[in-house]
Amino acid sequence: MVLKGGDKGFGIPLNAPLYPQSSIINYSRVRVVMALANIDPKSVEPLLPEGVDLALEVTAFWVGDYGISTVGVYREALVAIPVKTEGIELAYYIPYIYVTNDAALAAGRELAGAPKKLADIRLLVNDYGLAIGTLERGGELMRAEVALSSRLGLEQLDAFKALMPRTDNTVTFPLLSVRVLPPLPDGTPGIAQLIHWYAKFTFTPRESPQIWAGEARIKLDGTPFDPLSDIKVTQVITGFYIEGDMELGIVRRVKEWKLTWS
Repeated sequence: MVLKGGDKGFGIPLNAPLYPQSSIINYSRVRVVMALANIDPKSVEPLLPEGVDLALEVTAFWVGDYGISTVGVYREALVAIPVKTEGIELAYYIPYIYVTNDAALAAGRELAGAPKKLADIRLLVNDYGLAIGTLERGGELMRAEVALSSRLGLEQLDAFKALMPRTDNTVTFPLLSVRVLPPLPDGTPGIAQLIHWYAKFTFTPRESPQIWAGEARIKLDGTPFDPLSDIKVTQVITGFYIEGDMELGIVRRVKEWKLTWS
């Protein structure tokens, strides 16, 4: 017991939690614009936690529109860096992630350590076949554009197995984030935990999955509060527009550190 009236929630406030009591979040009617790009490894190395190393000199830039989920209707933008650590050959570390509602923000930060902030995020496919995802927070921080020039079959994704492990019409993205309970001014140490979680994406409809590929562009900008432009893109590889359902879940704590005031 924590509250005298009894514990009713999974997250704070315990009597009126922002998100449901579950380590799995489900989504339907998901639309995503994603660009893959080569990056200068020196520009992302300072963003990685101790013991986590760059696995590939590639970064994914993702803008998603989530039609319905167990944490509400919202949009999301993130940067995902392929990494490796002890016991994990490939996962995606997320240094920056933004959402448009508070339930998604709280669940992501408290459960997985995803460093979510609120922002203005938009995704559209215009009449000229261009899928555009934008992230704004005190100015436009990220813009991903994909020309929908070819529709792919699942077999054509085999070339990307190293980046996106898949079975049938489902792709699973292993993810890593750092969950933090800060130290207190009286000297009580805090805790930082490297959390392994995942995003499982199922393409829909099953009979004719919506997977489009094409030439892509990515534009990054930044502010002192959101320095996305510190990531140096050297070449854009390709882009995707996909539709489907999604599941997020927590796997385990990978490692833990004590935090103290510097």
